[in-house]
Amino acid sequence: MIKLIYHTPGTSPASLQIEGRTETKSPKICLWQYDATSLKEVVCKDANEAIALLDPAKRNWINVDGLGDTECVRTLAAHFALSPLFIEDILTSQRPKMESFDEGIFVITSMIYNHQKSLDQVEIEQLSLCFGMHNLITFQAEQDMDPFDEVRSRLRLAGSPIRKFGTDYLAYALLDAVVDHYFPVLEMIGDETESLEEKLMERPCKDFLKDLFYHKRLLLEMRRGAWPQRDVFSHLMHEDRGFVQEHTRAYLRDCYDHITQIIDIIESYRDLTSGLMDVYHSSLSFRTNEIMRVLTLVSTFFMPLTFLAGVYGMNFHDSPFNMPELTWRYGYIAFWGASLLITLGMLLFFRRRKWL
Repeated sequence: MIKLIYHTPGTSPASLQIEGRTETKSPKICLWQYDATSLKEVVCKDANEAIALLDPAKRNWINVDGLGDTECVRTLAAHFALSPLFIEDILTSQRPKMESFDEGIFVITSMIYNHQKSLDQVEIEQLSLCFGMHNLITFQAEQDMDPFDEVRSRLRLAGSPIRKFGTDYLAYALLDAVVDHYFPVLEMIGDETESLEEKLMERPCKDFLKDLFYHKRLLLEMRRGAWPQRDVFSHLMHEDRGFVQEHTRAYLRDCYDHITQIIDIIESYRDLTSGLMDVYHSSLSFRTNEIMRVLTLVSTFFMPLTFLAGVYGMNFHDSPFNMPELTWRYGYIAFWGASLLITLGMLLFFRRRKWL
């Protein structure tokens, strides 16, 4: 799950010598051009074609899936006046943040989604987003995997608000989709944690501990992505250069409330997971103590019986100091009677002392 991508240590700032990135596929570049009455979707073969098709009279969204071609990123960044430091941020692992530049706003955020409906298939991916007055460009590391299907469906729907407003509203819609996809993952974590809690109380085992460690690690990754996003929305709400319109700020406030709620849920689940780990250790210790208690009682019951069996097992004969019970007709029955009386006496004594 944790995959760190960084520029080679010792290289100059904004260097594109990247460590940790292994994909080599050519990126998939999609151009969406729209206004209130029209929409056009184009799959471009390279960055130059996407740039050539830009229409200043409409709103343009360029989505780049895959970062295996650094030249593609460099070409698009040069056209939209992104600095070399922004290019480095796009290609390497960064914490969510927002920065302004002359032509618009640059945002990095952390996406989490789970298309397979299983916690084992949760994907965490970095999204780099840049928008100005008429253009928006997004960079994703993974191809054909993102949480934006609903946004695309709304774009295809004539008369939808996303078609009427500017690129700032589209940027909000994408960020809102990123935030909303935290909730299903958190719901799954909550359901599985509740199930683990019941199982841990019944019979603790190492498999449950492994699941708890996975949940804790996943929550840690989600926390690392969610906490800085709250600052991103706060900065966007107070952006004063005209790139974020007033009607979009209300929606950004709603996103801010949602990400704050997500942070609260993450913190609650982290505390619950840590508590369940304590429950696991406590249950394991209690179970061990119960086993030792039973074994100790069994050993205690057999101590006098072992003593009697040892004494009368010496079988001394024809001696003035021999044991008369060895030749007594009812000696064997008497031995078992004495053993039973001793056992019952110990049992009553233990119960009276509340040791049983």
